[in-house]
Amino acid sequence: MPGMAEWKLEGTNDERQEFKYVGTWDHPGRQSWDMTSGAAKYPTDLYKDGTLYGMCLRSPYGHAKIRSLDISEAEKIKGVKLILTYEDEEIASMPKYIPSYFTFGQSPLLGTEAEFEGDEVGCVVVAESEEICKKALDYVKVDWEVLPFILDCREAGKPGAPILRPEMNPESNMTGNTFGAAIKWENGNVEEGFKEADYIETIEYGRPMWSQFRSMPAAYFSYWDDDPWGNPDGEKMCYVTNHAHFPTNGPLVSAMTGMGLHEDKVRALSPYMASRYCDFVEKRGAQLSPVLSKRLGGAPVKMVCTRRQAFDAAVPQTYFTIRIGFKEDGTLCAVHCKNVHQSGARGGYGDKTHGHLVLPPNAQGFKSTSCPNIYSEMEYYVTNGACTTADPGKDVWEPVNLAFAKIADVLGMDITDVIMKNVIITQPSLEACMEEGKKAFRWDEKWHLAGKRVLEDGRYHGVAARACWSMTWGMISYNINLRLNTDGKVYMPYSEALIGTYWPDAVQMVIAEEMGMKLEDVIVYYAGNYPNWQKGDAADRGSTCTWAAKEAAIMLKNRVLNAIYMYVGAASPEEADIVDSMLTLKADPSVQIPLVGLGQFGEGFCGKPNVPFQNDVVRTMNVDFCEVAVDPETGMVEILDYTAAHDFGKVIRPASAMGQLEMALTMASGRALREEIIWDENTGVLLNGNMYDYKVPTALDQPVMNNVAVETRCGGGAYGSTGVAHAHTNAGPVGCAIQNAIGGDFIVMQPYTPDRVLAAMGKIKKED
Repeated sequence: MPGMAEWKLEGTNDERQEFKYVGTWDHPGRQSWDMTSGAAKYPTDLYKDGTLYGMCLRSPYGHAKIRSLDISEAEKIKGVKLILTYEDEEIASMPKYIPSYFTFGQSPLLGTEAEFEGDEVGCVVVAESEEICKKALDYVKVDWEVLPFILDCREAGKPGAPILRPEMNPESNMTGNTFGAAIKWENGNVEEGFKEADYIETIEYGRPMWSQFRSMPAAYFSYWDDDPWGNPDGEKMCYVTNHAHFPTNGPLVSAMTGMGLHEDKVRALSPYMASRYCDFVEKRGAQLSPVLSKRLGGAPVKMVCTRRQAFDAAVPQTYFTIRIGFKEDGTLCAVHCKNVHQSGARGGYGDKTHGHLVLPPNAQGFKSTSCPNIYSEMEYYVTNGACTTADPGKDVWEPVNLAFAKIADVLGMDITDVIMKNVIITQPSLEACMEEGKKAFRWDEKWHLAGKRVLEDGRYHGVAARACWSMTWGMISYNINLRLNTDGKVYMPYSEALIGTYWPDAVQMVIAEEMGMKLEDVIVYYAGNYPNWQKGDAADRGSTCTWAAKEAAIMLKNRVLNAIYMYVGAASPEEADIVDSMLTLKADPSVQIPLVGLGQFGEGFCGKPNVPFQNDVVRTMNVDFCEVAVDPETGMVEILDYTAAHDFGKVIRPASAMGQLEMALTMASGRALREEIIWDENTGVLLNGNMYDYKVPTALDQPVMNNVAVETRCGGGAYGSTGVAHAHTNAGPVGCAIQNAIGGDFIVMQPYTPDRVLAAMGKIKKED
């Protein structure tokens, strides 16, 4: 048995066993009706009389620079209200406020250099309609200098490659990494470890850029008007959409940083935004729309993007060469992992950095195995092609599971046994996930050695299993403020825009649980300018947010009881309780009075668990199981079954928890079988920037899922809960199942398209 990771529950009442609301199903989300009925207003829906539309000039080249720009003919077109260029003093000075992490490689908001085809550059047009904007942009005369471009991070590292960001690194295209992971590191002694190995194998693996798909293309709506809240200096307020996804980005923050405003001068408009998966790259319109509106006397301006223009943010490319040494019994004894990773073009806010929160896979996941000797080297290169953005967490386990699959294949072992031999286990998380998942998937019936089973219809049958830690992205301290109002209800404001995550409903359930309130008497409401850190609380961080809400609720309950216990004849606060929103005498629960009118009390809590970010300490695990059928004539792959046994620690809201698994596995199936951003290698022009050529899975493409919720209370969130989604958006299990079906080598590049499957079977020539 490998070593054990240690964990302990933190905070008040985390070991609670009795739950009235937490873990129950029949509670609709507070925003569910708005979103399903069409009442919710998204940025593209926002409109006021006199709304104008803005569009930026976009580069037709993979990398280019503007020598000169002539807007004179475009300005003459009827309906054009304003055209600003990069030479405009206000535009050239943006952003006014620059967060420290953007100073490296900072560039103008709307400069002269286009980093990729479709990049916003040069000038912005405001007109009475989108059609007039497009026409005016056609009349802008541009003298382009076409520059060398690089689309593949491996090419960026070759000698003689053009230097794309000389202001960042004049010597090469290598850049830093957002999370600061070391370029090289070693545990133990890898060469000595390889000497002890009975087997040494090499694994090649590559992942293309995947679109950070937005179900709705970005739009940014802004206007300036008087402030109904009162304004001591009489200056008009900037109203702007607020689909923030993280506390340090989004349109609200863009308006402030871009124009040098403080938050009291900005008002948020709408909490709703379309779904987005860790796409932190805001378009230039987030900063431009408030400026353009102000220049036009406060007129409402909507910056709009087409579907094709929504393909400018992507999961970065990554390529591995992994050399592993292992023993006859299947245990790893040495790992040498080389990871070449992509920085991409600049991220949001006009910076030339590599986007937000790009976490390279390198060999971090191997730290959670019992392998004593690990050496990792990472090369991190800037390219053209698209802005790279986050796809964090589970990627670090891609090389680990490939190593497990290779060991199982070479030794003829069941991969589930290989996993259990090598992962540093937190009892009882991995064992529980493995046991429950194998049972739900019927693993013992389905598993076989590679290439050893053919279905009745002639297709090859394959299965795979994959382990991963469960995410607890709790880096942020959550500022939870609760108020018991005179109406007898508890209120909690929040400022995050909704992107399909469940955390406001989970927080409501936890507060009701701890305070003894009826669920409907806990009001979690949107307050766009409320300065807390819930902006951007995704499903993975929700467990940490509910932990902070739990602490705040306990503190508020104590304060309330200390103030009003005597109203039910109690001699001390300890003799009173709150039950179903009623002040209750513990000794005689029939003695109750409503909380209505008993006063107004507030309490706040700002914090997080001491060890919220799950890295070297693995608390909770999950195991995915995949079954495929491969047509040997066409190379087509069908996913027959996809089962995830996920240790939630503690399920807070089951409907959302299981929905997160379905979402993640559907995304994984799309990335495995069809998703890939493709550019023309000669021009750098995007070839599949539409929903026909870049096909994300729909409900008709969903694989069969039979997911299992495991609860070990091992997580770092409320009641030992932990995160969900990031852990499962991984295409690897499908590839391993394909290899189990066809035998032979593993397919080295995702997605696993029919041509790659046929090439792996030796039926057509392999790609270079």
